[in-house]
Amino acid sequence: MVLDPLQMAPKGWPLLLESLGWSDPELWWSHWQQRGGFELARRVWPADVKDQWLLGVALPLLSQAESLLQMGGRPLLGLSALPGCGKTTLCDWLVHASSELGWSIAFLSIDDFYWPGPELDRRMAGNPWGVPRAIPGSHDLELMATALDQWRETGELLAPRFDKSLRDGRGDRSEWVRSTPDLVVLEGWFVGVLVSDQASEAENIHSLALTTEELVYRQQLFRLVPDYAPIWNRIDKLWHLKAQSGTSSRLWKRQQVETQAKTTGVHVSESAVQDFVRMIETAFPAAWLQDLHQSDVVIDLTNQRAVREITLK
Repeated sequence: MVLDPLQMAPKGWPLLLESLGWSDPELWWSHWQQRGGFELARRVWPADVKDQWLLGVALPLLSQAESLLQMGGRPLLGLSALPGCGKTTLCDWLVHASSELGWSIAFLSIDDFYWPGPELDRRMAGNPWGVPRAIPGSHDLELMATALDQWRETGELLAPRFDKSLRDGRGDRSEWVRSTPDLVVLEGWFVGVLVSDQASEAENIHSLALTTEELVYRQQLFRLVPDYAPIWNRIDKLWHLKAQSGTSSRLWKRQQVETQAKTTGVHVSESAVQDFVRMIETAFPAAWLQDLHQSDVVIDLTNQRAVREITLK
């Protein structure tokens, strides 16, 4: 049976392709069929990955990378999504697929730029959720900026890697990796988040029943968010995999923890998962995560990660 991609394509998909230089979706699909189509780097995906995800997210993202590579100048592609969404697997696939195509792409997580263990512990001390990392203040932003700027200037990317399984799950830097990519993807759960005034914040506080400690600590986080803006401003194109709601991470994070346990042997307690999810839901106003003003492409996802709609900004 010959696949007609238009039959499974989500709303807004043709406009996305047009923005990437493909006014005819059939020609775009033919282009990728000749390069392997859904079988391109298929081994990277879980066995149950849906063709609709490949059609609506993965291959268009690869087309975005191709477009940026054609522009030259060592572009930086940003990817923002809540934890557990699958962005790390998506980025891993992007690197493998691009390698099969003869392109040089690397991906970084903002997690790679966590402070080394002792400094990370010091900076995370006292947060009301007891999380060991992930919130503003846990990243060495100067190191991140230097790594990106030196790569753009010299073509050589030197960046640390963070292993979440070390130190009984608190994590630590494990190694440094040197590479020479022509494009870098930077991903993270609050990439692109900026401070903004939201009329619905009072309602958000009420619905989440924020504690006094959470309210006080959030103000500290809000003062740190602008420090990330210079990093976000280095991004040439920002894609946002937008969750159905601010509570989607409840499901996604548990699935991520189960996968981590199977692949690394590191088991996270239920209480730690609950604390982490509580942090995700309360560290920022929900609107800050749901409406990234700097995003170029927004892919609305259901709680099952099906693509509902694609919009351009």
